[in-house]
Amino acid sequence: MPHEEREIEAGSTSIKKALSVLLCFSRKAPEWSMTELSRKLDLPLSTTSRILGSLVEEHFLDRDPETKTFRLGTRLIYLGALAKESLNLRKYALPVMVALRNLFGETVNLYIKQGKYRVCYEQVESLHTLKRSAQLGSRFPLWAGASGRCFLAFSDPDEVEQVIAEATPLTANTITDPAAIRSRLEDVRTKGYAVSVAEREEGVFSAAAPIFDGSGAMVACLAVSGPTFRFSEERFPELAEGLKTAAETLSRSLGKSD
Repeated sequence: MPHEEREIEAGSTSIKKALSVLLCFSRKAPEWSMTELSRKLDLPLSTTSRILGSLVEEHFLDRDPETKTFRLGTRLIYLGALAKESLNLRKYALPVMVALRNLFGETVNLYIKQGKYRVCYEQVESLHTLKRSAQLGSRFPLWAGASGRCFLAFSDPDEVEQVIAEATPLTANTITDPAAIRSRLEDVRTKGYAVSVAEREEGVFSAAAPIFDGSGAMVACLAVSGPTFRFSEERFPELAEGLKTAAETLSRSLGKSD
């Protein structure tokens, strides 16, 4: 085989190995150690280390400095944003989000879960000059805020306990007490929505509701947020019902049944 063809074949093999690493990540297995990946793919540790190093360098993977484990990186969020035009989630979500924004006048966000974080997948900004916005692809911890609480309410119990153990205050209102967090997760499962007042960001109110697919799995979270001074307790029931109705509409579009 000519030298040039051997180089092409070697490059193709390296790409396949890198892709096989990325494909190991899933909702049930969002984080891996280098040793675990090496065993899973039957690759030498040296090869696995080289592949992981390249993927981290290009931001296809992130490496937790404390646990030394790897998770999917922000570059994949960017690529996903380019591809999402063809995805049913955005196709169905955007009209619902626009209608919800027009109903309440506040920013509406769609979040998806990535490991121990929620990621801003889509956004329809508020009609007001003073508004709360998030950059697409931004990641936020699951232990702070209404959207994170929605994801935790329908997550694996072991993962929930890991996230609770990592909870640290971001504002004076951040809930970090394990018992209080668990109680609020039960409220989400009972009521179908979550509310947050300045828990992650000072001066910001947020309400969120879960979105499910045809298998019954939670796939996304719909949230309405804005400055706390524009929300009152009298407005909560209307906002909660509007948000739950919008989330249910999206869930049914994705195949959810009664």
